[in-house]
Amino acid sequence: MSKRILTLDIGARSLKLAEFKLNKDASLELVNYGIKPVGVDPADESSRMVYTGTALQELVRELQIKPGPVMLSLSGTHVFSRYVKLPPVSGDKIAQVVEYEAKQNIPNLHEVVWDRQILPGQDGDMDVLLAAVKQQVVEELAATVHEAGLDVELVDVSVAALYNATRMAYPEMEGCAMILDMGAKTTNLVFVEGNQVWSRSFPVSGNSISQSIANDFELSFGEAEELKEEVSMVALGGAYEPLEDKQADQVTKCIRSSMTRLHAEIHRSINTYRSQQHGSMPTQVYLTGGSVVMSYFDMFLQEKLDLPIEYLNPLASVTLGPDIDQERINSDWHLLSEVVGLAHRQAGNGRMQMNLLPPSIARERAFQKKQGVLVACMVLVAVTLGVWGAAASAKVSHQQSTLDVLESNVKELQKWSQRIESEQANFQSVEKDLLAITNLVESRETWIRGLGAVQDLLPEHVWITQVKPDPVMPDRKLTLIGSFFKDRLYEDLLLPDNQPIVEFVESLRSSELFSEDTQFALSITDLAEGNAGDQRQSIAVFQLDIILATPVNL
Repeated sequence: MSKRILTLDIGARSLKLAEFKLNKDASLELVNYGIKPVGVDPADESSRMVYTGTALQELVRELQIKPGPVMLSLSGTHVFSRYVKLPPVSGDKIAQVVEYEAKQNIPNLHEVVWDRQILPGQDGDMDVLLAAVKQQVVEELAATVHEAGLDVELVDVSVAALYNATRMAYPEMEGCAMILDMGAKTTNLVFVEGNQVWSRSFPVSGNSISQSIANDFELSFGEAEELKEEVSMVALGGAYEPLEDKQADQVTKCIRSSMTRLHAEIHRSINTYRSQQHGSMPTQVYLTGGSVVMSYFDMFLQEKLDLPIEYLNPLASVTLGPDIDQERINSDWHLLSEVVGLAHRQAGNGRMQMNLLPPSIARERAFQKKQGVLVACMVLVAVTLGVWGAAASAKVSHQQSTLDVLESNVKELQKWSQRIESEQANFQSVEKDLLAITNLVESRETWIRGLGAVQDLLPEHVWITQVKPDPVMPDRKLTLIGSFFKDRLYEDLLLPDNQPIVEFVESLRSSELFSEDTQFALSITDLAEGNAGDQRQSIAVFQLDIILATPVNL
């Protein structure tokens, strides 16, 4: 799939917007272009941005350019440039040395965006082209371009764009060539010799010619501009006959006077290039720009410079799309050098690569790209949620119908549950009554066994007269009251008088029915004396508290 490349050259007098297609074989094809005058009076520079924005929006509409990123070229009007020489330094120190030179050569460095292009120099030295532009200017231009539906992705300088266009158009170029780019406010001279590049700008330009005409004829700048366009010729001078139209003849002479100043600047630039850069004398001159199409302009320069003069054809390295008007492009190609150079730069063929895009705009563009990815992710998430929602809705509908069936079943089961709970309550009431009866029976059996054990363990001549439950511990404690003869039974054994009762207590304690840890309370009192046969004996009354090992459930 072909890649679209948009390039924009913002000049002092006109805008050039071009659309290219980068084919699979890396060749460039011009598919659309347009040129639009800015229409601003040089005396009204404060309104230039407004006029530029209006002209760009009209141009985008006329060409039906779709929104997208655009490569921007700035003319010498906006750009400050300076060449510096550096001694040979290692690669890791180049950046430090260049930054130091930038601080020394670029005023108010904190207010500008700057970049550098390292070029090979003579005798192993390095030439560095420093270019800077006010950050505010670029930000205003970027905002203006954005309002037209485009977004600035790269900001190049006209010198670099001209160099790249020339190198691609004339790959076999040898010797030293001089590119003369004459615009509305400045003229750029670019010297190309091998890999060496050097440039110089000066204000002799289309506007200076119009201003000279305005001064000579006492006209406004706009009227002088129209008169220049109408005549558009350099006087030949010498023995050539003057024009029949005296006013036109005077205009051509005024233009020639300005061209004389142009030649002086060119001569000064050549001498500077040869002396400071140790360059060679140019062997070829290429003309480009909006002000070089005046009649006899090339003849004038050839006469003064004694060098071959040729109009630069940047389209020599570009194919033309089927929608390009051949007749129209033949009259416009001298204006398209910068936009073609930008396209080669974007296609990866640019030998000079500078970028004066402020970091703030670069961060904003990066964020916008992330926003696109984020929006795509959000759309994907929305689609996924929609699919999930549809599936969930169907699932909920199915589950709702299932829930309705289950709720009906639950209601039916709840009826049975209530009946079961009622029967369980009845069963628990019966179970409670049964437990009470069982406990009562067991308690009676316990007391029967306990009293039986007391009867079995009761010694001879000892009898129980009363059995009383304890009022505090009725479930465990009993009080036994009984009597015995104190001395008859144990007289021969010489035992204490209460020995029968002691043995009785020990027997009770060792029984599993009674608690071993319980201390039995015992009290014995003499109640009376009686006759037993022929002997008189004492009768003792005792009271004994016993405790069951297991409480009785009452």
